Amino acid sequence: MISHAASRFYQVQLVLEAGADEDDERSELLMKRGKPMLFRSLEDVYSELRRAGLSRAWLVSQVANDEMIGRPPQYHQPLSSRIPLSF
Repeated sequence: MISHAASRFYQVQLVLEAGADEDDERSELLMKRGKPMLFRSLEDVYSELRRAGLSRAWLVSQVANDEMIGRPPQYHQPLSSRIPLSF
């Protein structure tokens, strides 16, 4: 999942599907030297993901206003916030 963070940067969050014995999927931010990696363009994100052997992802637009007014975030509902990408 690729999220647009701080209106200028992109972050990559790896979503790992739950196994047969697990109930929830896990997710981890793509990190470098203990800090989340930030990318200036989608092309930079695509290059990093291609290097890792991936060719598909979702772009998620995070809306901080939803969290500020107490509405639960809807980032994990595919029909409302995920845009499929192939590269």
